[in-house]
Amino acid sequence: MGMILKYDFAPDALENKTPLNVAANLETLDTTFPDLDAIVLTSKDPFISEYVPLSNNPRYGVSGFTGSIGDAVYFTKRARTVAPALKPVALFVDGRYHLQADNETDSKLVDVVKLDVQPNIEAGIHKTLFANPSLKPLTASGKQLKVGIDYERTSVAELTRFEESAKKAGAQLFHVKGETVLQALRLKGWVVSRPIFGLPESATGRTVEKVLNGLAADLKATFKTEEVIHVTAATDDAAFLMNARGYHLPHVASVMAYTFFYKNELVVYLPSSSKDSEVDLDPATYGEFAVTVIRDNEKELDGKLKALVHEAPLAAIAFNGAAMNALLPSKLKRLFPKAEMKADYTYLLRTRARKTEAEMQSIRQAFIRSSRAIAKTLRWGKSESQTRKVSEVDLADYLYKAYGEEGAVALSFKTISGSGPNSAIVHYSTPSKTQYFELGNLALLDSGAYYSEGFCTDCTRGFFVGSRDGSVKPASWQKEIYTATLKSAIQVFIKPVDSNLTGKEVDAIIRGKVKDAGYDYMHGTGHGIGIHVHEDGIRLSTLSPYAQSPYACVSVEPGIYLKDQGGVRVENVALLQPHGKTYEYENVVFVGYDWDLVDIAKLTPDEKKYLKSYEDQCGKLGTQLTACPL
Repeated sequence: MGMILKYDFAPDALENKTPLNVAANLETLDTTFPDLDAIVLTSKDPFISEYVPLSNNPRYGVSGFTGSIGDAVYFTKRARTVAPALKPVALFVDGRYHLQADNETDSKLVDVVKLDVQPNIEAGIHKTLFANPSLKPLTASGKQLKVGIDYERTSVAELTRFEESAKKAGAQLFHVKGETVLQALRLKGWVVSRPIFGLPESATGRTVEKVLNGLAADLKATFKTEEVIHVTAATDDAAFLMNARGYHLPHVASVMAYTFFYKNELVVYLPSSSKDSEVDLDPATYGEFAVTVIRDNEKELDGKLKALVHEAPLAAIAFNGAAMNALLPSKLKRLFPKAEMKADYTYLLRTRARKTEAEMQSIRQAFIRSSRAIAKTLRWGKSESQTRKVSEVDLADYLYKAYGEEGAVALSFKTISGSGPNSAIVHYSTPSKTQYFELGNLALLDSGAYYSEGFCTDCTRGFFVGSRDGSVKPASWQKEIYTATLKSAIQVFIKPVDSNLTGKEVDAIIRGKVKDAGYDYMHGTGHGIGIHVHEDGIRLSTLSPYAQSPYACVSVEPGIYLKDQGGVRVENVALLQPHGKTYEYENVVFVGYDWDLVDIAKLTPDEKKYLKSYEDQCGKLGTQLTACPL
């Protein structure tokens, strides 16, 4: 690949010095935790991040699975002596990673538990731990199942559910320290020293003062008092509160920091993993608020928090339990034992989802740049693979360079570049140098990038590898799945959407055209996009808990995947513009479609009209893939 984007990490920075040896790692876990029957090993870090370097990912250490989502349970020798039918590791993955998990794990050591949308990964773990027939000999002998879990890498909400399930099953939970687990798994962890820098108000429409004013007002309105500490652990929360970026993790623009807000002061705590990061913020953006930075000194932090809250009893400790590690609030509770714990406070999530006009403009500009890079890459891949061998890595590398030419500073996730059967692997994130885009095959390219404004992009497109002389044409099944997916992907862009519909109901509208063709897909239809490529606050899925949100940015990405044949996903991204009782889904992706794969006879007049207008816009931007016949 050669060049490295400004804030991407070089491959050697992400690699572990010691090669992964799953069998040896499991033996070390046994000697490290001899009194436990099972250990839950998540793919999270103390900030409950989605994209965690493999060197800091306990689940990777016991399985070898590299996907971004998925957790594992290790059954120790103590448990397997009583229950010999158990494999050492149970790895839990959803539909995005079924094939990848099979490919990356040793079936002698790892039992891949393949889940669909429901039950989800957490529910699958609970069933395996607390309702597992294989463990009956253990409980029948009168012993309690002893389960280890790292509270610092488990959210408050998740730990609460674990405690409830363990209690019902008569099992015991024990905290295992993350550092101890990493050492046992020979993983080096993650430390970064990149600076934290503020963004201009022109890029976000926000300042530290504006964000903190909004938070202070909402806390007072919600709790009817100012005697509330708000605490966060999520990296995008910290970035949002400081109107800043740091690119502290791979594919993530945000910062590794814990924040504490009380009345008129924001305390930013940089733990050992980021303690050497400079903080370059403009105090002029604070207004009447103060910002204090404390570096890896818990005693100093305790003193600061006690000094802040010294005039009146603290009424509440407020946080979002779904994005908060379980250790941090318990620390505050020890400092302020009379304060009420409020784990359902989601102001930052709700506010961050509602983009300002400046943020929307930054997002539009970023997607135009990404659209140019993606379209250029698709045209190159489709053309070049007709006459020579182009590998999955070749296509991903070409796109990486194209992003750089457009001014990208980092990727927002690992590029998915899949050829033929690999295009059917939903999150195929390990492109091969020896897998080529052969004539007659489908190709899938899913990628995203960050630019200077600090917002990420995300887009999926595909193409058919035909022959120059036109003798190799798409098979009927290829045109069928591409056309059905395309029809699904454009439904919410053709006409306004009722604003009262839930994310689940919008998912059904989009998914409907795929179902009409006799297919379905085992992933959600859309996720929020902003500081991170997967942002809470809006979601389109069969289980979405969210309503639609005005000015939210959300992906629309239906797909059809046929194992051992090929797959299609069409991903656009929308800004939700309110108009009376409806939302206009404003598309910000302009990458043309592969008309070699479209069965025009199956398009309705409205679909043709929309696609004609869309391709005209792509034509003006120079982002078409093939000529539109409409």
